Amino acid sequence: MVVSATPDETSDSGKQNYAVQTTRAGTKLMLTPRDVPQSLSVVTQQRMQDQDLQSVNDVLTNATGISTNLIDSERSEYYSRGFKVSNFTFDGIPTSVNDSWNYGDAASDTAIYDRIEIVRGATGLMTGAGSPSASINMVRKHADSKTATGTLSASYGSWNKQRYVADLSAPLNSDGSLRGRVVTGYTDQESWLDRYQKTKKFIYGVIDADLTDKTTLSLGYDYEDDNTGNPTWGGLPMFYSNNATTHYDRSLNSSANWARYNTNSRKVFADIDHNFDNGWNIHINGTHAENTFSDKLLYVMGNPDQENGEGTTGYGSMDRGKRKMDS
Repeated sequence: MVVSATPDETSDSGKQNYAVQTTRAGTKLMLTPRDVPQSLSVVTQQRMQDQDLQSVNDVLTNATGISTNLIDSERSEYYSRGFKVSNFTFDGIPTSVNDSWNYGDAASDTAIYDRIEIVRGATGLMTGAGSPSASINMVRKHADSKTATGTLSASYGSWNKQRYVADLSAPLNSDGSLRGRVVTGYTDQESWLDRYQKTKKFIYGVIDADLTDKTTLSLGYDYEDDNTGNPTWGGLPMFYSNNATTHYDRSLNSSANWARYNTNSRKVFADIDHNFDNGWNIHINGTHAENTFSDKLLYVMGNPDQENGEGTTGYGSMDRGKRKMDS
């Protein structure tokens, strides 16, 4: 005799270890991972903490079925099943991500996410233009606790990397139907690259309100500011002028002392979730996002002489950009 049971789960959040009970990934329906008709990987907050995956780039670099191509110190592109990944969503809302210009998407801190879902294969039914590679969905944290709770963490590592994160949640009224959560943090680090230095500060806040026993409204704000000193732009020449393969020190940084890369991200979001008596569920959400970047960069080109290093030229660039999205 085989007995099976499924929890009465009406939310895609909740206590996690390395797996989730239900997810909307791939189909938008609340299903168990085994019932999702596509290859699915879910990187939970617990795994992010255990493996010290501090950014979206860290998660994708360590995710099943995803390969990472490092463009330079600030930009990466991702591939799955031989195709470039272009579908990125936040709480299921499609977002335009262009790796030619870095708006800080891949550097987004994972402390604000409940989990990151990776669906491999085409998902055009739910994410607009389909892609045979994969779809990456970042699921934000919510104020789920009706009692005051919180965590504080601090770490110090190689190349003077220090990181501080606070995650605090509490009810805002006596019965816990109105709850708030704040996640904030700061990171300061150097690198194995000479002269490279980066700081990150972020704050995330969300309020969840139970309008009725079956309806929940959420309002939130997400802010992150990244500042990088002496970033690289592109790679280094692979060959000397005599066609011999170049050999550089691991720590060589071709960046100029005046080079910098700054990104800033602001997002406001709202969603409402309602469960009907017949078992159906409706989930509506929207986001307004503004991302900016500014940089001063140096690109090195040419083939150096193997004896004296001459033969390369530098190309300087100063750029600014702004991206607004409503979805």
